[in-house]
Amino acid sequence: MGSVNFGKVLNKVEDVVAGLGIVIQYTRSLDMFFKGDLDGKNIYIGGLLSDEEKLFNVLHLTGHTIQWNVDSLLRDLGGELYTNPSDELIRKLQMYEWEANCYSLTILHQAGSYYLDSWMHKKYILDMLYLTHFYKTGQKLKRITATAKAYEFNRELIEKDIPAFTPTQLNRTRNGLVIAF
Repeated sequence: MGSVNFGKVLNKVEDVVAGLGIVIQYTRSLDMFFKGDLDGKNIYIGGLLSDEEKLFNVLHLTGHTIQWNVDSLLRDLGGELYTNPSDELIRKLQMYEWEANCYSLTILHQAGSYYLDSWMHKKYILDMLYLTHFYKTGQKLKRITATAKAYEFNRELIEKDIPAFTPTQLNRTRNGLVIAF
């Protein structure tokens, strides 16, 4: 993806996200093991990430912000870092992540970027593989493992209509939710 100007796409996505009433804040105050966080109204993104990583995390966390504002069950599901969840819970988390990334794809398209669909899908799959391994083992690894592959979930991303919502800030005590691998 060397020819993609991720900074330019990021700027357009930031405008779409702001139009939803969500505030993006770039920060260096996240825990060193995290790339980003959210609280229902604000998205916090690690300021030292590349434009490509910022773009994915803004999109991804916007998807979760939408979920958190329209469904309290999804907010509760996504607000935890699980340790060795059951296979049933892994499947629920995979659907939660898939839906957030479908919202992400919609936002990417609203920003006028229709040529990054395969990039978005690849980032989503890698994120879910790393996260699945972490959930099942507690280990943060930047490689695909047999543990992660045991929970196949290669669903195509589709545009998902963004429901009307008002971003509402929730009380949160953590300083990171998106794990850095």
